[in-house]
Amino acid sequence: PIWLYCDDTSGNTSKHWNKHNSFLFTAAGLSHDQVHLEYHVHFLCTSNTAPPLEMLDGIAEQICF
Repeated sequence: PIWLYCDDTSGNTSKHWNKHNSFLFTAAGLSHDQVHLEYHVHFLCTSNTAPPLEMLDGIAEQICF
């Protein structure tokens, strides 16, 4: 099992707001003190055009395949 989460962030390189969504996951079996360590957090995808639910459809297809 995995913990999957989405985060909306800004890729701000100027004064213009550049919002994008990123999906990350961690293994659900890790202990509480280990789960937040950077090397246990794995990047899946990011987009500034696709909405999170559309991105999640693609992730679910890959996981279930």
